[in-house]
Amino acid sequence: MKKMILTLFILFTGMGVLIAGDCGHNSSVTDVSKKSPEIVLSSNDLQLLKYSDDKGTTRFTIQDLEGKIVAENMSRLRLRLDFPEIEKKIILEDIVKS
Repeated sequence: MKKMILTLFILFTGMGVLIAGDCGHNSSVTDVSKKSPEIVLSSNDLQLLKYSDDKGTTRFTIQDLEGKIVAENMSRLRLRLDFPEIEKKIILEDIVKS
């Protein structure tokens, strides 16, 4: 009887740990989407939105004026490779501001 109670206790403890999961270890991915976006650039029918998370990682999302997402969660390097014309406009705006 003691073995059965001990086995059930260990079984339920193990199930509790499995159900509890990783407790937010992957929360950095969702943190980016929770932040409010900053519109960095509007050009033709596209908008470039900039997100920053708590760690300081900057991500970019491109959407059209209707709100349809063209590309999301891109790094600056990915933005430079996939949308070079938008990257050039950002660089030109940075030069004008300084």
